[in-house]
Amino acid sequence: MLISSPPSRANLQFRRGFSLVEIAVVLVIIAILATAIGVPLASQLDQQRTLDTQKQLEVAREAIYGFAMANGRLPCPAAAATTGVEAPVGGGACTTAFGFLPATTLGLTGLDPSGYMVDPWNNGDGTHRIRYAVSTANSNALTTADGIKTQTMDTVTVTNQLYVCGSGLTAAPPTANCGTMTVLNDKAPFVIYSLGKSTAQNSNDETNNQNSDRVFTSGTPTATFDDLVTWGSLNTLFSRMVQAGKLP
Repeated sequence: MLISSPPSRANLQFRRGFSLVEIAVVLVIIAILATAIGVPLASQLDQQRTLDTQKQLEVAREAIYGFAMANGRLPCPAAAATTGVEAPVGGGACTTAFGFLPATTLGLTGLDPSGYMVDPWNNGDGTHRIRYAVSTANSNALTTADGIKTQTMDTVTVTNQLYVCGSGLTAAPPTANCGTMTVLNDKAPFVIYSLGKSTAQNSNDETNNQNSDRVFTSGTPTATFDDLVTWGSLNTLFSRMVQAGKLP
């Protein structure tokens, strides 16, 4: 019967060293795989959040039209400390024309603890709340009960509504109109928007959406512009209100 001799110290050291090399190789492979998988997953997650935000904005737009059909006016924006309720309650001259979506007033769901609608990038610091701006044209006709009747539809459609422009602003805002940018809408009664993943002002286009004037920017997301913007139509607003019997 053959009896094998115990492994020498050299063999043990070799085996131990080889095992460490194997572990190191495995760890490197795991790191490479994690990077290769993680980057596309992060990109896919951002794409899904973008789609979810666009759906939020569409739901909000329909809720605003519904509010107008029920109340004969548009809601005012919510201010920073109004728990998602329009300010003032009942409309008229809004406390601020450029604030947050009055999600509580609109009866929307999926709100943060303070009553504001937030986009999917929300981190709890309040910067990812959905924004809302409304036209103050014609003595606040759009936010005042029977204001459109008083000012008449023909007068309200003429001037001083909100502008929505294509991206590509070369000069620092404020701007009075779209200038050389593409005019997407020059009579928008309201605008709803998210600041996207980055809430910083990384470009003139992003600054344009945060400077509280009548001109907004909407465009394809880039490295320096990731705001998501939608807006209302005066024609749609009036037709919905006529349908509901709020306008003649």
